[in-house]
Amino acid sequence: ELKKQVQLTNQAQQWADIPLMITFDGEWGLGMRLEDTPEFPRNRVLGCVQNDTLIYQYGREVARQLREIGVHVNFAPVADVDNNPNNPVINVRSFGSDPKVVADKVVAYSRGLEDGGVMAVCKHFPGHGDTEVDSHKALPVLNFDRARLDSIELFPFKEAVKAGLGGMMVGHLEVPELGKNPASISSHIIYNLLCRELGFQGLVFTDALEMKGISQNENICAQALIAGNDLLLAPRNLKRELDGVLNAVKSGKLSEELITEKCRKVLTYKYVLGLKNKPHIQLSGLEKRLNRPETKELILRLQKAA
Repeated sequence: ELKKQVQLTNQAQQWADIPLMITFDGEWGLGMRLEDTPEFPRNRVLGCVQNDTLIYQYGREVARQLREIGVHVNFAPVADVDNNPNNPVINVRSFGSDPKVVADKVVAYSRGLEDGGVMAVCKHFPGHGDTEVDSHKALPVLNFDRARLDSIELFPFKEAVKAGLGGMMVGHLEVPELGKNPASISSHIIYNLLCRELGFQGLVFTDALEMKGISQNENICAQALIAGNDLLLAPRNLKRELDGVLNAVKSGKLSEELITEKCRKVLTYKYVLGLKNKPHIQLSGLEKRLNRPETKELILRLQKAA
């Protein structure tokens, strides 16, 4: 519920010594997670919009609403190319089956978000579109060669990196062509491919670590940090995982310099997102600020254009 969410956010910010970076999973706006907030069309519908300026405006508006409720990072857009009709989890969350169209929409929407002061996080690298398995339940395998990955799966992500977007989320996907570990804990896929080869310098997030595609691995957080992730999403048992990370540092598997570097990177992004001061959200009039007539009108314009 919206009010509770904002009260919790205010409370957490008040308690924190260092202002918190609040993230949100809002692929089609606040309506994906919170009742009585504007719901935008799904990406499959937006993939049909010819005018990318309209997609940019949509990103701007979603960013405005996220800032209104105290959020700085949106786990969107989905940059997966939907080219498997049996995909149980991506489906209409993708902008479509044409890599070029997907890339254009991803960049337009993300630019809108980021110009509006919210970090965009493209997901699920290196591409969750052609799977028949839901990584919430098991680990999907992508058995494709590099040429195919380059022309389809990786294409929108490459364009996002070129556009300088802030965030990337790595999926729980096994891609034998790119290494033997699941992508989210593979230094081949994150460090070599995403950061070195594609040149991504922003923040790298894991997908939720309690998802069954990955959760049975031991010391998953330590592995994820070693592989090149900067931020770890929803580990199942925080105390155990923290011990795992500390042990990895003690045993020399994970260097303290690396932790410091990641910490600085996160703090730098916090600063850029305006978190040098503690934010406080004004609760009175919030619903009105979110459900503006202009918002309704934009939703109608998007539906018409599609």
